[in-house]
Amino acid sequence: MELPTVAATMSTLRLLQAQRHRIGTGFQAEGWREPVAVLDPFIMVDHFRMREAVFAPHPHAGFSAVTYLFDDSATAVISRDSLGGEYDILPGGLHWSLAGRGLIHDEYPADAGGEAHGLQLFVNLPAEQKLREPAVMRLSPEQMPRRSGDGWSAVQVFGGTAELALPWPTALAVVDVQPGALYPLTLAAGEQGFALVVHGRGHAGDLPVAPGQAVHLAGPAAAVIKAETVLRLAVCSGRPLQEPVVRHGPFVMNDEGQIVAALQRYQTGAMGRLPARHLSNEQR
Repeated sequence: MELPTVAATMSTLRLLQAQRHRIGTGFQAEGWREPVAVLDPFIMVDHFRMREAVFAPHPHAGFSAVTYLFDDSATAVISRDSLGGEYDILPGGLHWSLAGRGLIHDEYPADAGGEAHGLQLFVNLPAEQKLREPAVMRLSPEQMPRRSGDGWSAVQVFGGTAELALPWPTALAVVDVQPGALYPLTLAAGEQGFALVVHGRGHAGDLPVAPGQAVHLAGPAAAVIKAETVLRLAVCSGRPLQEPVVRHGPFVMNDEGQIVAALQRYQTGAMGRLPARHLSNEQR
């Protein structure tokens, strides 16, 4: 495949800056919460590091909460939910909580003091699936397809040829690019996406990129990212829903009436129950 020239891509590229946030000493993240139209079909993305259980059990409805742990994560993450599940998310693994009409979950590091390193993505659901039954989907690192090119390698976490029945066309690939090598970022007509810099430095066209930044691209378009140092990218893409979004805390719906109904389901126990976990002496 012939790589696109810099001149052909400069007009389509823009940089998105992360917002940094933390919760005490146990959680810190670089987050992207652009206007809905910019990230659609994603609602938000967090590149996080978590050392403590900082989130109490909490509800979600109207979207999917997706957790991916990088292969350098020092610990697994435990995910519990009101469907009765308790799962280990291992380094390199994916956990997809499709909330639909509503569920309650929490996640925390498996090893006290160990640092979990990963991504959490909120992926919107189309209007006709907002009230579907909740479900959980998972992939191990061994189930994720791999591909490589001249100086780069990629893991297809979901979407593309990955084995996951997605509710809407979306994709995530984690790409490692060696110094001096090029990685082609291409999108089909009707798609948009962004490449988050996990670590390393490089250039997208003539734009320098570094951790805390994301390169945004709307299709049909192509760009070339050149690595200056060892560069790791998390490349998200999808077909925009282009539907109304009304968000209230952990609920993402199409109108305010659906938000009120989600609150009622949560308050009446229709999303199930998830008791606070009991901490061991090592975790206190």
